[in-house]
Amino acid sequence: MNNEAKKKKKYTFKERWAPELESDGHVQVSTFFLENYHHLKPYDLTHGEAMFVIHLMQHKWGTDAPFPAYKTIAQRMGVSTKTARRFAASLEHKKYLHRKMRVGATNRFDLSKLLAALVNLKTNKSAAHGAARKSAS
Repeated sequence: MNNEAKKKKKYTFKERWAPELESDGHVQVSTFFLENYHHLKPYDLTHGEAMFVIHLMQHKWGTDAPFPAYKTIAQRMGVSTKTARRFAASLEHKKYLHRKMRVGATNRFDLSKLLAALVNLKTNKSAAHGAARKSAS
């Protein structure tokens, strides 16, 4: 087996989790998000808000804003619909989420400001790391 095949095999879902879980699908989540959601500026995210975002991402299949029902997210998170709405309201208050209300349909959840905040944080961390390395040499 060549190196590329070994690398690909090493990182399969089945080997990371379990073969029995693969058929239910999985959500692609940024490692940077997982490691830094509590460092965002000017407002960090709570654990509940971060899980709410991950559940939204379960419904984001491309560049368009996802539009799951609050009831769906609440059931998957094991919380009430009211709590799911509070997570959305809090994220909106922090300016990381914009809910686009639609008549007769579920809301669209625009996460572009959250993604921009994450990119900004990564840029600032990279610049600070580069400056620290430069001053150490």
